[in-house]
Amino acid sequence: MQYFLLVLLLLGISSLLGKKIPLLARFQIPPSLTVGIIVLLFFTFLPGEKAGGFFVHLKSLPSEFIALVFACFFLQRAEPGNTRKRRFIDVFAQTSLVWVSVMGQVLIGLIGTILVYKPFFGEPMAFTSVLETGFAGGHGTAVAMGPMLVQNGIPAGLEYGLFSATVGLICGIAGGVWLIHRQRRRIASDAAVKAESHPAEFTLHTLLVNLALIGAAYWLGIFLKGIFERELLPRLTDAEKLRSLSLPLFAYTLIAGFAIRRVLMLSRAEQLIDNGVITLMADVFLEILIFAGIAIIDVRLIGHGLVPLLSVFALGFLWNIFCHFYLRPKILPVPYSFELGLINFGMLNGTAATGLMLLKMVDPKFKTPAARVFAESSAITQPFIAGGILTLITPFIVTGIAPSLSLSLYGGLFSVWLFFALAAGKQIKKSALSLSQTHD
Repeated sequence: MQYFLLVLLLLGISSLLGKKIPLLARFQIPPSLTVGIIVLLFFTFLPGEKAGGFFVHLKSLPSEFIALVFACFFLQRAEPGNTRKRRFIDVFAQTSLVWVSVMGQVLIGLIGTILVYKPFFGEPMAFTSVLETGFAGGHGTAVAMGPMLVQNGIPAGLEYGLFSATVGLICGIAGGVWLIHRQRRRIASDAAVKAESHPAEFTLHTLLVNLALIGAAYWLGIFLKGIFERELLPRLTDAEKLRSLSLPLFAYTLIAGFAIRRVLMLSRAEQLIDNGVITLMADVFLEILIFAGIAIIDVRLIGHGLVPLLSVFALGFLWNIFCHFYLRPKILPVPYSFELGLINFGMLNGTAATGLMLLKMVDPKFKTPAARVFAESSAITQPFIAGGILTLITPFIVTGIAPSLSLSLYGGLFSVWLFFALAAGKQIKKSALSLSQTHD
């Protein structure tokens, strides 16, 4: 308990300083990023301190708190004001765009590994996964992917993944703020940006009930993981394959959170869910996750792959910029395209929470259905990519089959989803045109 309270103390101090220091306040740098880097430097210059209890405690936090974050994300109930304006085609277009964007990251890693990183820097084929692991997956995925990257030839797999997630987070915040400022300069009025969001007001009863729901989703996730991996999987496959088929806990808490929300809906008790409390707790959990994930990076293990890492990160960031400026308008020609694009940009450069933070800067009261469309598409994308099943097995795929087959597989997925995405975009434009003609 003393170490966890120390984590909260450090985050609290960092949050206070973040409001006082103009640079941190201007770019809304998360407290977790600031104090995480400071603690990382502390352990880097004093490596002997890693044998202490505080560092050991920090190493245990990321995998637990990413599970809590995902439990919160799928516990939230639909806001009445947002359900009216979203359509299936919008959700499908958003889903397709995420698939195209993430598969593009995988292809950048795969092509770069085949042509440059493997022949010139000696990186194994599993290096393909590092970009998606950190940028689209985030720190929780990096923690989950660490053992799999190690198993497929990258001894510093955990450090590569966490470094990728940290760089992605910085790119997402800095790039997202730049996109918002650019958009503000293009429009005459920024009244929506100036609108203030009021902090959620809740009672002790509401807080305790919603904490109980989060706890229930977490423990149900543990129960589902135990049933699936200890009871069902052993009957379907041999012991050697069990490790590769084991999913991180957050994959189960995601399902558990959704299941609990559905049970409450069917029992007409959905009003127990307070989105303000759930969102607040998710933000707290995410801050702890990011802080711990950054603090435990072993910088010495990154040195060998620094050039390949930085170059693939640069390519990945440029790809995300391309997706925002070129693909997004074609695939998501909806009135809230920019708001939804901000969430995607944050997600593709770190975490969904980064994207939601950027959204709050332009739509603080969530008047657009962007957040809801993103959440509903995440239910389709998250189990597979950006930390899902396909992400987890990619190191095994690219290591186990010929590079040409890997290119065919991921290139095929990219092409299919690009076709669907462009078709969805055309359908949205066609519907908007028909609607405008009807009004005329």
